[in-house]
Amino acid sequence: DDQIVDHLANEEDPDKWTHRYYTYPKHFGGPGHPIFVIMGGEGAIEPEFGIYYPFIADHLAKQFGAYVLQPEHRFYGSSQPLGDATPTSEQRVRLVNTEQAMMDYVRLLRHIQVDELGCSTDRTSPQYCSVITVGGSYPGYLSAMMRVVHADIVDMAYAASAPMKFYDQTVGVDDYYDHITDVAEKSSPGCADKVRTTLSAVAVEIQKAGDDGFPSVATKMGICKHTIPSYMNACRTFRDELMMIVGYTFANYNMGAYPPGPQTALSKACQIFKDDDAMPLDKMDSFLAMLAGTGKTSFGLSLAARGDSHCFFNMSSQLPSGENATITGGDWSGVGTGNNGEIWDLQTCTFLVERIGFSPRSMFPNRPWTMDWLRSHCAARFGVEPKPFEYRKRWRFDDLVKGANATRILFTNGLNDGWSVGGIKEDLSDSILALNLETGAHHSDLSHQGPTEADTKEVKKAFRKISKILDNWLDEVKRESRASEAKLLRLSGYKVVD
Repeated sequence: DDQIVDHLANEEDPDKWTHRYYTYPKHFGGPGHPIFVIMGGEGAIEPEFGIYYPFIADHLAKQFGAYVLQPEHRFYGSSQPLGDATPTSEQRVRLVNTEQAMMDYVRLLRHIQVDELGCSTDRTSPQYCSVITVGGSYPGYLSAMMRVVHADIVDMAYAASAPMKFYDQTVGVDDYYDHITDVAEKSSPGCADKVRTTLSAVAVEIQKAGDDGFPSVATKMGICKHTIPSYMNACRTFRDELMMIVGYTFANYNMGAYPPGPQTALSKACQIFKDDDAMPLDKMDSFLAMLAGTGKTSFGLSLAARGDSHCFFNMSSQLPSGENATITGGDWSGVGTGNNGEIWDLQTCTFLVERIGFSPRSMFPNRPWTMDWLRSHCAARFGVEPKPFEYRKRWRFDDLVKGANATRILFTNGLNDGWSVGGIKEDLSDSILALNLETGAHHSDLSHQGPTEADTKEVKKAFRKISKILDNWLDEVKRESRASEAKLLRLSGYKVVD
């Protein structure tokens, strides 16, 4: 209950709030041993999930005698700096952002280091506990930025599937869904064309039905008419939002397509669209049933017999919370639902702009992403203006070596992952390293299960390589500490015997 609401206000008596976090001290060897800080990201961390990554908690922590700390990101879950109050537009920009979240993590980390563990914060002390930040996806970006912005606190960063080039605005606007299309095709040859032709046919059916008739087409795909959000009062809006659901669902299946093979949801979704015996609306019915996880479809009934009594898909279930919510949000890979979706929509409306569109080459209907669209959405939704270049200007992470002067950051990328198009995929220096996994998807090295026997040989090898890199860097920190201590002694007039 001692976390600060606004770290940037420099108030003598700042407002405080209760920050939820998790710890795993099982392997901690005491002062002088490292601390892993797993970055909380764009979602609540409920108690049943606890510490996210077994590779960190049960393998690396055991190897290094490390303590594990995992804080929840502000404004997600129970970590609510303003309690039940709805933030104003000014507060949304000032408080709901990466910079404030990182300052939360620094303040919490210092409390844990000193007050709970008895570690020294003096790097020359044998009681110093090196800090390793860890994260996958947006938390991977957070992990890297903790090393860049708070290098006085953080000694090294492990950043899996970190979308660095999305946030420095250098990724191509069509790259994301073009890559998802390519991976779907590789996963199940013929998939891309079948998805493309099916969605085109469905779009034609919706257009033909018009503004008055599109709900009847919706029911033929298993969508319950009464769950169609009220803002979808035109067939074009309904079509665009339905296609967005298909797009981001494939994006989610793409992220989880590991280990690669016919057992993945990506491959199974492709099989639905490749069924030549099914009509386009039947395929959509089966796809939405897979998404809903009900196992119930209206497929098999005649199209005429389908209606609300046979529907199963709640379209409103795809909405984030909050006023003026829409299925298409700031993140076209999907903002999510409920409070998580609302806050992520806000974050991608301010400092974390993601340029993601649907090109004619992708298997999805062409829908260009524009900054004008984003500005309009963000103004209507939150009363905010996107600031896509703010963090890049200040932190200079578009050039980690010469701009940010960063060291000791390990980036890992699953090359089947859509987010890999915006990852750091080559070594930038002798201590900013990239490890690319041909068989990997979205932070497959930081899964909620692994390491397991199901991991590919390549990923098993990567676990060993990651361990070795971090081990070498921990030794490097100790060597630097000893060198700094010796220099201080010499300056004090002591003779140092090596």
